[in-house]
Amino acid sequence: MSPTPNIVLFGESGCGKSSIVNMIAGRELAAVSSSVNGCTFTSARYEVDIQGTLFNVYDTAGLDEGDNGTVPKQAATVQLFRLLKTLDTGINLLVFCVRGKIKPGTHKNWRLFHEIICRRQVPIVLAITGLEDEENMDEFWVRNKEAFQKYRMYPQGVGCITATRGRRLKSGVHRLDEEYEESKVKMWNLLKTQFLEQPWKVQPVEWFKDIINVTYESECLGLWHTEHREVVTVAGSAIQELVDRCEMTEAEAKKLGEALSRV
Repeated sequence: MSPTPNIVLFGESGCGKSSIVNMIAGRELAAVSSSVNGCTFTSARYEVDIQGTLFNVYDTAGLDEGDNGTVPKQAATVQLFRLLKTLDTGINLLVFCVRGKIKPGTHKNWRLFHEIICRRQVPIVLAITGLEDEENMDEFWVRNKEAFQKYRMYPQGVGCITATRGRRLKSGVHRLDEEYEESKVKMWNLLKTQFLEQPWKVQPVEWFKDIINVTYESECLGLWHTEHREVVTVAGSAIQELVDRCEMTEAEAKKLGEALSRV
């Protein structure tokens, strides 16, 4: 029997990851905060049945929350890396969640987890929330996809959605019930059609490597010399990828690499 597919939602705080979990599950599973700082402190797994197919859906702490968020930026990154690394049965799908238009720096999280850590081996889809006021939610991607592609973000599928039902009306229904149900079906179809049949497991990443530094000390007229060997730790290929792809300084890349190498 094949293991239950693992789907990981990630993105900045306040983009609606927990609300998406509840929407696709059809019931309240994940706590939802009205604050832009979010309320998910660590990753949480939920078993969700989507039209007869069972999935493990992981809600994660918001990335790039900064000083006022519930989880510091680097800690949230380390938590997500730890989750991906410790999924024994592997990863079947990444869902990158954003709220509305792309922000400067959003692409860095995409590149870190999709390109560097998952080596582009795991399919990734885009869930764009906060589109309830669009006349046609799908038109948002038509108008804005070039802004995402500018940063080399090419999702295998896109869901232009709302993850809220809106306020309750006097009639008892909610203002956005129709858009919400439409969004639920979009996400169901997206997850069921794009997940990887054979899950991929995170491979070791070369954050740092040890090299042997050899020096020679000559005596007198160079008739003999002493060889000195010293093991030196230097930045690995992944550190350079953080600099090149995630636009970090070398110091920032090494600091993050040191934290991730301890996971």
